[in-house]
Amino acid sequence: MNTRLQTTKRLMSLGLTSALLLAMSSCRPSAVPTGLSAGLGSSLGSRSGAVTTFRGVRNAGTSYASGEVVVQFRQRPTQAFLQQFAVQNGLQFLRMSSIGAGLFMQLNPAMSMNNTLSSLQNNPLVTHASPNTLYRRQFTINDPRASEQTGLAIIGAGKAWDLSVGSSSVTIAVIDSGVDLQHPDLQPNLVAGYNAIKPGQPPQDDNGHGTHAAGIAAAAGDNGVGVTGACPRCKLMPVKALDAQGSGTGFDVAMGLVWAVDNGAQIVNMSLGGEVSDETLERAVKYALSRNVVVVVAAGNESTDTPMYPAAIPGVISVGSVDMQRQLSSFSNFGSWVSVVAPGSQILSTMPVSSAYMTENEGFQSEYDLMDGTSMASPMVAGIVGLMKSRHPSLTPAQVKQRLEGTAIDLGEPGFDQSYANGMVDAFRAIL
Repeated sequence: MNTRLQTTKRLMSLGLTSALLLAMSSCRPSAVPTGLSAGLGSSLGSRSGAVTTFRGVRNAGTSYASGEVVVQFRQRPTQAFLQQFAVQNGLQFLRMSSIGAGLFMQLNPAMSMNNTLSSLQNNPLVTHASPNTLYRRQFTINDPRASEQTGLAIIGAGKAWDLSVGSSSVTIAVIDSGVDLQHPDLQPNLVAGYNAIKPGQPPQDDNGHGTHAAGIAAAAGDNGVGVTGACPRCKLMPVKALDAQGSGTGFDVAMGLVWAVDNGAQIVNMSLGGEVSDETLERAVKYALSRNVVVVVAAGNESTDTPMYPAAIPGVISVGSVDMQRQLSSFSNFGSWVSVVAPGSQILSTMPVSSAYMTENEGFQSEYDLMDGTSMASPMVAGIVGLMKSRHPSLTPAQVKQRLEGTAIDLGEPGFDQSYANGMVDAFRAIL
């Protein structure tokens, strides 16, 4: 039985039907067969059309994959049903997620979003339809590179390494733009990964953001090459869900997350987010937590207390950023939904050695460079969680979260505060 079908059966046995994201499509209520059963297989079409991306400040608005609609049905659909449903509703079926949501493309672009939503949601066989939300990478353009990894020193990583440098039995999945599979500082720790955008293709990073995040979490250490990750002996699982421009949909992020969970990841880092929570990704996160997988997410870079997702989903470890003076980074989000903070300003890490969007178009260096962002703070925490799971493998996601928050270095006002949350992660105390 293939991995995708196994995942589907496990999820369906748990009742994890997923309500997904919708972008515009031409559809209307119509009579359809009522005998729905199994049939979650390969797509019948391919993605086409432009996607709407956004990489700006808060208030830029929510963006969606152009023309894409995601539909959750009341019962499991067969391939025959999906084809008939698409034809009768003016859609093209693209593919099915492993957690039960179908992705469609509108064939009539003149149909408005509101009409599409109304039409689908009035269909008695549909439980939910919503836009296929685009998520963006969480980083801020930085200054020229430095020669040391100050962030790891600030959180006491060196002292923590006296107790553990991680274990090869602990795998950290990085759901991002992929990883440079040829980078000499990452290769020793890489395990098989997944490309959620183009299944069957390698999760090679064509942006650069994912390679940087992966190096922060678990670049090989004590190997005489480049930099060291927070968990230098942990394994890295590259999952590509963001494209060359650093954007991706909730559908693809959810598919990547479920794949990582089903293929052995104990920790997942997602340095991405947006202002809208979609039900499919939320269900995927809940599935990960239910399978004892720790989920670490960047809080975002809009300097706001407005909740960002998936960072604000209950149960995840949401990470804000501080600078090298332990002050809240100027870009970092904050608020009651943030768990801890970690260094995210001027963080040195790996960059693709081959051509990638950020090195070709945004002025970043190949091999190694500095970046700013909660995207950098989050994998640093994911690496510390790797050390925790290496020393204490029985810890549950809730226990990991509680220990990180309870051992954090208090910053700002005493106790929890809106700026620094529970404080800055303390690597040594967290893994005791």
